[in-house]
Amino acid sequence: MVRKYSVDNVKVEDLLAWINQGRVGLPEMQRPFVWSSAKVRDLIDSLYNGYPIGYIVTWLNPAAKLKNDSDSNNKEIIIDGQQRLTALKAALNGDEVIDKHYNREHIAISFKPSEEIFATKNVATEKDPRWIDDISIIFKPDYNSWKFVDESADRLGMEKPDLGNVLQKVKDISQCEIGNISLSDELSIDAVTNIFNRINSKGVTLSSADLAMSRLSADHSHNGNNIRKQIDYFVQLLNDPTLLTNIEAVDPEFVKSKYFDQIKWIADDKTRIYVPNYSDILHVILAFAYKRGKLTDLVSLISGRDFQMRNFSEQAMDENYQKLAQGASQVFNKLNFQRFTMILRDLGMRNSGKLGLFGHGALNFAYILYLYLQCELHLAKDQTDSLVKRWIVMSTLTGRYSGSSESAFERDIKAITQSSDPVATMNTILNRELTDNFWSITLPEALQRQTTQTSSWRIFQMAQVYAGDRAWLAKDTRAETVMEEEGNIHHIFPRAYLRANHFSKAEINQIANYVWLTRPRNMDVGDQAPKDYLHDELTSQFFNKQNNAENAIPADLQDYDFHDYYHFLKQRRQLMADKIHHYYDQL
Repeated sequence: MVRKYSVDNVKVEDLLAWINQGRVGLPEMQRPFVWSSAKVRDLIDSLYNGYPIGYIVTWLNPAAKLKNDSDSNNKEIIIDGQQRLTALKAALNGDEVIDKHYNREHIAISFKPSEEIFATKNVATEKDPRWIDDISIIFKPDYNSWKFVDESADRLGMEKPDLGNVLQKVKDISQCEIGNISLSDELSIDAVTNIFNRINSKGVTLSSADLAMSRLSADHSHNGNNIRKQIDYFVQLLNDPTLLTNIEAVDPEFVKSKYFDQIKWIADDKTRIYVPNYSDILHVILAFAYKRGKLTDLVSLISGRDFQMRNFSEQAMDENYQKLAQGASQVFNKLNFQRFTMILRDLGMRNSGKLGLFGHGALNFAYILYLYLQCELHLAKDQTDSLVKRWIVMSTLTGRYSGSSESAFERDIKAITQSSDPVATMNTILNRELTDNFWSITLPEALQRQTTQTSSWRIFQMAQVYAGDRAWLAKDTRAETVMEEEGNIHHIFPRAYLRANHFSKAEINQIANYVWLTRPRNMDVGDQAPKDYLHDELTSQFFNKQNNAENAIPADLQDYDFHDYYHFLKQRRQLMADKIHHYYDQL
């Protein structure tokens, strides 16, 4: 069996030189560094004492074969060990890292020669003259060992020969060897990912998104690193707009580029309905630009893969990067993104929390559809909106993109875009999934679940917001207001009442027993049977046919006690399913 990897020991100074020379890409010097300073100290201490610090894993991907004179194409991708190499650059070279708030930070590792111990620089080490504040001075090109020992021995409390020996031991950290597992360029992306996940002992898995981001970071000739920054900064600003000032300060060159111009608007956008992470963004770009669903294909494409010719070529790389840049510009386009979030708002979504949807699969594919229908088919806005809304409801209720969604993405995007009539194909799929049996059997059965953390409940809430329904037993207060501000999810048959009559927790907490109430009305209901609290004049003054219909409440609930509970659940599940069905038909 032919091994598809090699193992070599590489000196620390050589690894750092590889990074400085551009032989390997190290994106973490431009992205938030996640290690604590204490962990950096421990790494240096391990090297000083001759302890192993694990392997690094690099992969010379197929793009390296394309142009021998292209530095960017010959960069190796660091599959594992990025944080360790970043820590070494920070501690030994004195290079700044970026913290989670996009501030520049210098991690100084101090050293006490008399005791041969390391510490992160702090007030105590600064005040104590026996400490060297920052060991990076020992690794600078102009460091003069004889001069430093002569000038510092007395302050550090050591004899000059002893100090010289200890400092040489620190200096020798750069000569320590780290194992480098170099993966063959013949390995597939799936194989590389599998290898990482097998050898990584910390339980950290390498995702296809991580690999794609690393590959982009290693490319400068096609602006891959700029696109990677676009994705990274967009996601960060979407989650925390206050980071804009720090990003502008930490990366001024990128801020001047067209890539930053395409994304900086998000810091001023207040809508937080669709909040994708970098994996979501990569999936959307891939499906829209290339009509593919698997991120491993994206790594191949930006490595120069020509899927038709089944080879790698420089021409394919150029063309694939052009598609990538064009796709990213549409995904980040302010008008596109805001119009899509307006569709979500019109659908009844209000945020990414309790009035949003779980997971991003359905929303990611919906944004892909929106971009395709608007930017490529140029459909009328109303037609696009209707198709996207109905697709979101269908895919959410059926769990179409739950779990591993890449295969479903690829299946659907190809079925739609390769059709001679994409709109007809979409309608066929919608009708095939949401049949009469779905509305009358499948959906009511799904509403037997016992938690509000489920998609069918979220869609029911969106249906209420969409219709402008009032909260149950309320005169004017909208259900939306209660959901967003001060309401409680109430048990229609109160929990304590059912418990006293020997119902199980699973029976009590079914979705069909939930309804939104204002807090005062919830207190009025108390722990009584519906037939009791609905005959109280104060509680029942707004109990009427219309309000019941808005909340999918059985019309004769005022006659029910615990004997009717199972009948009530069956009734209400169907009423909720009917309401969702009506909502869908209006979209």
